[in-house]
Amino acid sequence: ENRRLFFPLIILFVILNGFFIAGKSWLTKYGMNQDVLIIGNLILFVVSLASLYFLVSGFLHKNVQVFFRSVYGSLMIKMFVCAAAVVIYALANRATFNKPALYICMALYFVYSFIEVRMIFRLLKQKKNNE
Repeated sequence: ENRRLFFPLIILFVILNGFFIAGKSWLTKYGMNQDVLIIGNLILFVVSLASLYFLVSGFLHKNVQVFFRSVYGSLMIKMFVCAAAVVIYALANRATFNKPALYICMALYFVYSFIEVRMIFRLLKQKKNNE
């Protein structure tokens, strides 16, 4: 039943990658590197899946402190992984650093985070209805 909470993230990932692959000429026209967008989307997807897993497992625990630790832990993991990816990309591609694609990835970070929060609120609503 809790597996359904992960479907919106999976659907978003598939749609975005489909767009990034099919829209290569459009992305190039606006100066965005397709590879940066695909890899950035993949990193955000994997980190968001892990983060949502920690949030759900913390939410389902009987101790409230476990939930708070899972919230802070998932936030820290997500931020550090994303920051490390940006630093590694910047150091490896100093000459061809693509700011527009990086800005899109930053926006995607917020989209993935919004979906995570929605799924936690959906879980909260389910829990309230079952009580």
